[in-house]
Amino acid sequence: MTADLPVERYMPNSLLANLSIPANASWSQDDALIYSPGPLWYTNDTIYGFPALGAIPNTLPSYNITAGTWQFAQVTGGDLSFHNNSDAQSVSVPQFGLIFVMGRPSASSASSLSRLDASNPANLSWTSESLGSGSHGVEVPNLAYSTLLYLPAGELGVLVSFGGLNDTAITESYTGPSVPSDNSIIYIYDIASHTWWTQKASGDIPPTWVIDFCSGAAISPDGGAFHITIYGGSNEEDADFTEAVYTLSIPSFTWINATSVSYQSNAEQSVNATAGRATQSCQVYKGAQLVVVGGSVRLGNDTQDSCNPVFSPLRALDLSTYAWQQIFNPNISYQVPEVIYNVIGGNASGGATQTTPSSGWTDQQLASVMQQRVPQATNTSPATTSPTSAATPSTSQTPSLSPSNIGAIAGSAVGGVAFLAILATVVWYFRRARRRSSRLKGGNAYGQVPTDGTENLSRFEMEAKHLNELPGDGRPHEAGTTQVYEMHAEPSELPGDDVMNHIAAGGREPGREPVR
Repeated sequence: MTADLPVERYMPNSLLANLSIPANASWSQDDALIYSPGPLWYTNDTIYGFPALGAIPNTLPSYNITAGTWQFAQVTGGDLSFHNNSDAQSVSVPQFGLIFVMGRPSASSASSLSRLDASNPANLSWTSESLGSGSHGVEVPNLAYSTLLYLPAGELGVLVSFGGLNDTAITESYTGPSVPSDNSIIYIYDIASHTWWTQKASGDIPPTWVIDFCSGAAISPDGGAFHITIYGGSNEEDADFTEAVYTLSIPSFTWINATSVSYQSNAEQSVNATAGRATQSCQVYKGAQLVVVGGSVRLGNDTQDSCNPVFSPLRALDLSTYAWQQIFNPNISYQVPEVIYNVIGGNASGGATQTTPSSGWTDQQLASVMQQRVPQATNTSPATTSPTSAATPSTSQTPSLSPSNIGAIAGSAVGGVAFLAILATVVWYFRRARRRSSRLKGGNAYGQVPTDGTENLSRFEMEAKHLNELPGDGRPHEAGTTQVYEMHAEPSELPGDDVMNHIAAGGREPGREPVR
């Protein structure tokens, strides 16, 4: 990724290209019917697609970016496809080859958490992480339209979830209004001990009814604190959209409102103070910038029906200053923003003095987990040349980490695999936006498909004209290598009805019950 990335401006046709999917290995083949496309997951060199309703059991569609090949990858451990809940939350941990998916298999069953081990591309396996009450601790949270993030804390890392809608009390017969999730309640899952906790947060807590925001995490240079930033979203109660920016600082579990700082450079707000964006997707680039892809834009009661130089399909927020970038700078490094260290103490390098929640720790075991940092995983295997013949990646771990190594882990989500992660985000957004615009009637508020045999399935083919790569004339790199991974194709203009040229809000999703 280079400065050519078209942030805060219209995307020129010269930066768009096609990527065809062979019919014999695509989501569109006869035995892979898709009702509603879900998220895309990624490892160091492979993108995996959300398994579809009607897909081949125990398989995942996958694209190996090194070999440039599509295939259906075999998965052992059970058909944990979540195919009737395409709004399940998920997170990829590429440095370990792990993927976590949280959601409900059906409207009447409990929430579940599953892990996909993709560290060996030739031996993918699902594992249920939902034994009893999430193995230990509180039950797995039933959240929709919220967030699920990975932080390198503890022995193997933790998952953090909050916000959105809480459907614990919602069943198939429930016809009442949506139930919001309290943003002061943070759910934490320790991967090593299979334990869920809830922790009370304080500070400038985001409004309860805000959903469909996006998020990303950064870590202070000294490795002492994590900072989760959320951007945008819609208010389920009154349908307003927002440009708000909030940050949750951990381990103090303090919410900080950075909206006023971000507004100083927000081009969308300078055009119309009522502007807001929701349903966008985010990735953190090199631990320092929140790259925003797509979304729906609304101006007061009016909907912006296409992207343009003001309402760009791509944005980049510098997490060190909360300034929206006019030109993408791929070399920014992370420093703790003043608006954060003024609250938690310390300085731009870290050194926070507020290191515990103001309400106290829910459990001292959680406190201990949040004080640890995951040793950096180093992939020592050669680059994959075939999606089926790759050697099993090995890892080497060190007993302690320097601040520079800890910072590198924080950027791992899109640091070493920045191009691949953001590419997956772009493709995911195309598919998600297309799904939202053509959602079948009868689905409920959580994207679940009726399974009584009367569902109206439709085929979904990812046509070449709808898949586009990021700047083709740039030089995306994996960290620490000189290898360039580019999807070669001829430039192609997107059709006028393409989702990238249709960042329109439109209204609430079909099937979601309005709040009364």
